[in-house]
Amino acid sequence: MIGKIKDYFQFNKKERNGILLLSCLLLLLILFYQFSHLLKQESRTDFSSFEKALAELEYEQEPTIEKQKESLFYFNPNTLADKGWLVLGLPSTKLSVLRNFQKSGAIFKTKTDLKDCFAISDKFYNRIEKYISIPTTIPLLGGVRGGLEKPKAIKEIVELNQADSLHLVSISGIGPFYAKQILKYRKELGGFRNYAQLTEIWGLENLEIQKLKQQTSIDTLHIRKVNVNTIELEQLKLHPYLNYKQAKMILNYRKQHGDFKQVKDIRKIKPISPELFRKIAPYLKTHD
Repeated sequence: MIGKIKDYFQFNKKERNGILLLSCLLLLLILFYQFSHLLKQESRTDFSSFEKALAELEYEQEPTIEKQKESLFYFNPNTLADKGWLVLGLPSTKLSVLRNFQKSGAIFKTKTDLKDCFAISDKFYNRIEKYISIPTTIPLLGGVRGGLEKPKAIKEIVELNQADSLHLVSISGIGPFYAKQILKYRKELGGFRNYAQLTEIWGLENLEIQKLKQQTSIDTLHIRKVNVNTIELEQLKLHPYLNYKQAKMILNYRKQHGDFKQVKDIRKIKPISPELFRKIAPYLKTHD
């Protein structure tokens, strides 16, 4: 019995070489399987270019939306110049159609009359509808024979504390550059209190205020005030009427004496002159 079993484990030289070769191959396969993951290089998709493109797209879209919003202003379609229509977003090709329509004798008496012109698409009309301002004309009795004089159209008045750049451009004598300067100074101030403040803007020192008053108004209810009891030095010193030293004096006084009960308490700070106080007081408050 034992002899028969031994017969199974007795091999000649060729068989032993074959078994050895197969064992080596098997060992190599096992080793390759165990360490094959070390040979693989993880392939990662590079999303950096995609994320960059997405960020640029979002950056481009935001100003576009904002520009579309800012491009709207109140206007009279019967008197609006070519530049105004283009700013509103009407294509130049459509503008020529609109002008031909008006040259034919068409007058816009109501907002919906604009729909009769092929140049005005429904989408464009819906965007500008609430900004269309067609003045009502009032016939006035007069003249030598007691007849009717030519009706006088009511001009649109631009409120300077709410107007955007395109409203400002519609004012005679104010171009895009000065419109931008007015908006910048208005933001720094917190709003305009009087027309003289406009002459504080570089380039508008010789502004014809009387002419401007005929086209604009100033609503002081829209002035933005800052809380003098909570504002920080870095913010207060940015106001056009205050420098770093004056702003620091105000905050040091607050630190030493506690919160201001009234804005007029600032007058107790001797270096703050009465003239300076009159200028800054309208932009300050003590409570939110």
